[in-house]
Amino acid sequence: YHTSRPMTEFFAVHAARLTKFQLPAYSPDFNPIEFLWKKVKKQATHLKYFPTFEALSESVDTALGQFADLPHEILALMGRYCESLGTQA
Repeated sequence: YHTSRPMTEFFAVHAARLTKFQLPAYSPDFNPIEFLWKKVKKQATHLKYFPTFEALSESVDTALGQFADLPHEILALMGRYCESLGTQA
């Protein structure tokens, strides 16, 4: 959970209805999108220099666009999480 003041106050007000879980900062099993971001980062930015923010943004957009055409690869990256939702990877 987030520990910012607004979230702490929100949790205090709604404590009877909520259960808080402290997760590690990087926990891909609980946040499966991390697998996709890792692959996008490797494809779009790994060992590359970008002279401008626009060049970086274009590279990331291109990588994300390629995944848009490969839904089965995205499901495979999500692995066990998708299976737990009843989706075949």
